[in-house]
Amino acid sequence: MSGTQTFTTPAGNTYSYAVETGENGEAVYDLSRVLQDGVFPIGTIVVHPNWELFPKTEGLLNVQFGKGSATDRHERTDAPKLGDMELPYVVGSHLVNPADLTAETDNGAAPLLKFRKRMLGAAFETSAPAENASPETFEKVRDLVTGLITTYQTDKATPARQATYTKFLNNQRAEAVQAEITKLDGKAEALAFIRAQMVEKLNGYKTA
Repeated sequence: MSGTQTFTTPAGNTYSYAVETGENGEAVYDLSRVLQDGVFPIGTIVVHPNWELFPKTEGLLNVQFGKGSATDRHERTDAPKLGDMELPYVVGSHLVNPADLTAETDNGAAPLLKFRKRMLGAAFETSAPAENASPETFEKVRDLVTGLITTYQTDKATPARQATYTKFLNNQRAEAVQAEITKLDGKAEALAFIRAQMVEKLNGYKTA
């Protein structure tokens, strides 16, 4: 794990972080909020390229709240505490488009990332249902993630991490394509057998 660094979000909030590289090239951020009264631990956010094998939109990044399982949030730990007293933990994951950060804004404000689904919160990290987070939580998370993605993009280690994750995905892509080829081979064999039967029937008619 590297030393502690800081970044400031579009809203002017400062966070400190340490980042390490996950098994498949994920950037795992251990975050804390820096306030006048001290530094307060927030939790972990994991960032890596889009997990979709054959994405419709190129260049998306996945933002996962908590470290651990990529598919089951109940198997994650250290979910970030960014919510309110009822739903203090932010849970789930989101695909975001870094291109949002270079888009023009109507009012000249710093561009923010867009989230394509609702922000979810929970009363406990695991074994608690996810519920819609408050608008205040949404804005806080969007501000933080926008600053974090900017930090991710400027990190000199990001290209190597992304290459590792791409290799990880390519292994899965190869398996998926091989499975489709196997299906086609099976269909081709079946069609070849049907064709042979029809040719035999046709020749029978011609010689009758």
